[in-house]
Amino acid sequence: MKNTIKLMRISLGIIFLWYGILKFFPSLSPAEELAIKTIDIMFFGLINETISIKLLALLEVGIGLGFLSGYYTKIVTIIFLGHMVCTFAPLFILPELSFTHAPYAFTLVGQYIVKNIVFILVGIIIYQNELTKEIR
Repeated sequence: MKNTIKLMRISLGIIFLWYGILKFFPSLSPAEELAIKTIDIMFFGLINETISIKLLALLEVGIGLGFLSGYYTKIVTIIFLGHMVCTFAPLFILPELSFTHAPYAFTLVGQYIVKNIVFILVGIIIYQNELTKEIR
């Protein structure tokens, strides 16, 4: 099980590093427009879109590097889980992008968001493993 959890952590690290790096380059990330719109609504238009996408890129690259390195995994996982909760915001604030028929028929964007349930489960398993390490 120990190796399985390590593989989960490394897998999330690769995915987040990759997703994050793409956001540094305009129009490369398929999630760029969705992320910019979501951040704009959540922060009432107070953050410039160029800055918001770069900050998100930094966050995702940081999470990716944190998972890949294996250092401070508990803290990285808490940040990751917070980020994952926020990824569900478009389902509520941009339903026209998330559903063809709300609440049961997802668009490709909606499917992209809902797949994060698996990421969250993996994050919870990693976090529980870190808690178990502290008890030993």
